[in-house]
Amino acid sequence: MTPDPILAAVAALSLAYAFVAAALHKWRHRARFAEILENYRLLPRPALRPTAWLLPGLEFLTGVLLLVCSFSPPLFAVAAASCAIALLCMYTLAIGVNLARGRRSIDCGCGAPDLKQTIGVGLLLRNGVLIFCAALLLHPATPRAAGWLDWTVILPATAVCCLLYESVNRLLANRETLRPLSRRPRPLLHTKESRHA
Repeated sequence: MTPDPILAAVAALSLAYAFVAAALHKWRHRARFAEILENYRLLPRPALRPTAWLLPGLEFLTGVLLLVCSFSPPLFAVAAASCAIALLCMYTLAIGVNLARGRRSIDCGCGAPDLKQTIGVGLLLRNGVLIFCAALLLHPATPRAAGWLDWTVILPATAVCCLLYESVNRLLANRETLRPLSRRPRPLLHTKESRHA
């Protein structure tokens, strides 16, 4: 599959946003992120602190590589896509293992501390979509340079994808709060006939 440069650039820029935003959240709150890592129960205690430093750095580097390859697709594209896929697969595996253990109430560590996002199938699906977007970058884009007209499509499309990504994260974080609302009984509609009866 050979993606169009517009599609490749939108995928790269959107993924760059996701990785850089996640890295900055983790970097600002490293102590909290170390606690989240401990709660996954997958790493030995001595590895928690170094990993809490290493993962945000890898995410930030991946985001920068994705940003570079969005402007120059052949440059760093395979490296950026490979890093993104490796990190996303690792996170997906960690979530899957804990879901299999029946541990659904732990924070995924994806976003800001005030946006606690417990793990669930929704996160696996979200990561699957992100992995698919990163996989698009493994294939060389159609050999044509993106012109200014292309960028009038790329930038708004990227903004929409980033807003969609944030909206999905907010919905996943608030799904427990929203669940009771979906169970409320619907008000009865009064028709003209019922009013005259």
